[in-house]
Amino acid sequence: MRLFPVTYSLLSKQAVGLHIQHNYEIGSVVKIQYFLRGMNDTYEVETDVDKYIFRIYRADRRSGSDIEFELELLRFLSAKGIIVSEPIPGKDGAYLRGFNVMEGIRYGVLFQYAEGHERPIHAAVDSYRFGESIGHMHKAMDHFESRHTREQLDMEFLIDKPLSIIRPYMEHRLADYNYLSEMAKELKKRTSELKVRGLDWGVCHGDLHGNTNAAFTEDGKLTHYDFDFCGYGWRAYDVAEFRLAREIHSGHDPEEVERLWDAFLRGYCSVRSFSENDLAAVPVFVAIRQLWLLGLCFQDSEFVGIADFNEGFIDSKMQDFKRLDYV
Repeated sequence: MRLFPVTYSLLSKQAVGLHIQHNYEIGSVVKIQYFLRGMNDTYEVETDVDKYIFRIYRADRRSGSDIEFELELLRFLSAKGIIVSEPIPGKDGAYLRGFNVMEGIRYGVLFQYAEGHERPIHAAVDSYRFGESIGHMHKAMDHFESRHTREQLDMEFLIDKPLSIIRPYMEHRLADYNYLSEMAKELKKRTSELKVRGLDWGVCHGDLHGNTNAAFTEDGKLTHYDFDFCGYGWRAYDVAEFRLAREIHSGHDPEEVERLWDAFLRGYCSVRSFSENDLAAVPVFVAIRQLWLLGLCFQDSEFVGIADFNEGFIDSKMQDFKRLDYV
């Protein structure tokens, strides 16, 4: 009997534990837990020496070269003094392990366990500290070069692809889809105008919401991790996600958003300049990020199910789009 095609396979945690024990010099594995299904699968590993994170990338999302770019960036940032969750090489010196599964090759990487604790950013002092750390990160990234390929966070990635993903899920709501399509045209137009005046472009983290990919240490430092969306893009787009996250987590409280955004910018600009034109671009990229996230939700429904992306979900997202101010 032929095996039936699959889109996604979950690797056995016991087998993953044995693989880690055999291929890494990190002591004896005493506990392994399947920690999180997100854009990838994350396992929490505990040995008699320390704790670690083992990430297994989805076969449909990342090539070996894509991941090597991310790992090279993390090692580079660490060498520049940016505190990140670094990848750990195996006994053979390789950082990347390939697993042959039904849907193709899934790659796995062992990471240091991030020092510190995640916490919501509600205080101006935390927002300042986060902005300061991102300023240092962008400053270091200005000098990063890699022989590995990585996608660009350009208009095709941020607008064209998401729209093509969204369309089949909104065929029954063409008026709403047409609204998004017209909005996308305006966002492209605004971005083109801002580009003429000069927008900072370089390597970006790609997901700087500050909620579940940064850990605060007791001495006030930050450990950054989860660079899965990194790539070449506009720095205004990179920081726009932080502002969007503050809008969402504050319940769209304008006073709290501005207080935290101002603290973030003061922290960032204490390290690295951020031009008036880049600042003017942030509301445009907040809107673009919202569109990209909607596409991501529908794309990921193939793996997590469509149940949560129902009419109420679409209604809520359309309300968010119609309250955006990006002109």
